[in-house]
Amino acid sequence: YVTGSFDYPRGTIEMRKYFTLAQRADGSGRHVLAVGGDFGITGPNTPIYDNFFAGGYSTLRGFRFRGASPRTDNVIVGGELQLLGTVEYMMPITADDSLRGVVFCDFGTVEAGTSIDQHNIRVAPGFGLRISVPALGPAPIALDFAFPVNDAAGDETQVFTFFIGMGR
Repeated sequence: YVTGSFDYPRGTIEMRKYFTLAQRADGSGRHVLAVGGDFGITGPNTPIYDNFFAGGYSTLRGFRFRGASPRTDNVIVGGELQLLGTVEYMMPITADDSLRGVVFCDFGTVEAGTSIDQHNIRVAPGFGLRISVPALGPAPIALDFAFPVNDAAGDETQVFTFFIGMGR
């Protein structure tokens, strides 16, 4: 799996929509509702390292990195189908917008095959903080607490997630 060539079909679609619900007269202090989704499908000859995985900040908060992914013999192998979504509401806490609060709900699944098993759909609502540090530029520090209310057998959960960067 490290060398050689592989031929397999793969397609992904990612959509995000942001709604400004309120803001100050000068355009700061925005209250933003974000809705997003990811859909991906890949062929059965896909090498393991290119399969879809879920868990962690950019996919399903409330689950360890890749901890909500298909397994074979207790080894995380990823899947051929990914369907993930998120709804997030962000509001300012401080007047300079350097500290913002978020509430969110992440949901979705990664499946070994191309059909969705309703028992594998994960749901994790939560809340968090976004801290903007001028020295880091536009990259906020994200501190999130997510609580999986629906998980699948063998999932590895994680309440706290820390991230630095532009994602989500």
